[in-house]
Amino acid sequence: MMNKPHPRGDETRPTVTLLRAIANEHHVALADTSNRWAHLDAEGLSYITLLVNGINHPDDRGHRMFADDLLALFPR
Repeated sequence: MMNKPHPRGDETRPTVTLLRAIANEHHVALADTSNRWAHLDAEGLSYITLLVNGINHPDDRGHRMFADDLLALFPR
């Protein structure tokens, strides 16, 4: 990820695009935290502040986003 353009804009990672397509085609739930990370600026957050290493490893707050999205798929 280093020396590459800032990761904003349309999704370019093939795996994320593929998972979204599979979930849509088969009508299955997807905890799409990548979508939230793509819009952190709209929440007033810089994604870099949620990373342990400043590159690609989420800190506890970043991991909490993944957990929250996953738990949202299982209503009480």
